[in-house]
Amino acid sequence: MTRPLIIGSRRSGLARVQAEWVKSALETLSPGRRVAISLLETAGDRWSARAEAALPGKGMFTKELESALLRREIDIAVHSMKDLATELPEGLRIAAIPPREDARDVWVSRSFPHWEALPPGSTVAVGSPRRVQQLRKLRPDLSFCEIRGNVDTRLRKLEANRNWGGTVLAAAGLKRLGLFGGGFHFAFFPFEAMLPAPGQGALGIETRSEDVQIRDLLLPLHDEAAGWEVTAERAFLRSLGGGCRSAVGAKAAVQGGELALDGVMWMETTGCTYRRRAVGRAEDAEAIGKALAEEILSAAGCRRGPGSRIP
Repeated sequence: MTRPLIIGSRRSGLARVQAEWVKSALETLSPGRRVAISLLETAGDRWSARAEAALPGKGMFTKELESALLRREIDIAVHSMKDLATELPEGLRIAAIPPREDARDVWVSRSFPHWEALPPGSTVAVGSPRRVQQLRKLRPDLSFCEIRGNVDTRLRKLEANRNWGGTVLAAAGLKRLGLFGGGFHFAFFPFEAMLPAPGQGALGIETRSEDVQIRDLLLPLHDEAAGWEVTAERAFLRSLGGGCRSAVGAKAAVQGGELALDGVMWMETTGCTYRRRAVGRAEDAEAIGKALAEEILSAAGCRRGPGSRIP
């Protein structure tokens, strides 16, 4: 019997839903082909579960999956694109980016329907520096505390800690898990107020570069507009490098062959925020991302540095 096509996924509920979507799509595209899912624990999963654990390095939610790909233990890895390092290991490539889910961030609270309704000095549970700095611009009076865990874990923590005014989560995860409701208030942040992490809301299906047949099988899952958007956002992040940035947000939008990219960088050393927009042809997504990063770095007085870390 032919060996099944094996999809690698993290163990979280959201990751499983995403992997199941890819499995179902592949079974529809290739009836009769066996497809299985292999669940792996990543360094990021272990870090999220331990309050005092040190932050893992680059690729904390993806390295184990990529290693399994290279060892040929799995054939496909399904990632949230916002978790994927901007430089892939040699021998791997993104074969498809399906249609993108909602990329916005969402205000979530048990008691307050909107972040503007919070009493002065309230505490908001937000772990991401990107979200903290953008929310701080909207509400300078707020205090912040860290929160870790998967989407459902964060909702449980919010329910248990009545001293927290609310938290901020990705709309994509809430929608994919069907978690809107449950007695919580939800309010969407417009992109004008809060830019998401580069790649937020998009899935990346990673394969070995040499596996042409698998890449061809995945090609119908690829959405061209989502691919251009993510390419621009990741080029922006990659081109900022590791220099003087502290928190980064980006969102591209494709319409009628044109791509508009908004990017923001907050500098820890100065406390200053730099936000700019670039527009060009969608097919020039990579160049647009690079140019916007150079413009922001120039405005901030930074020199480009090596490396990349998703904020």
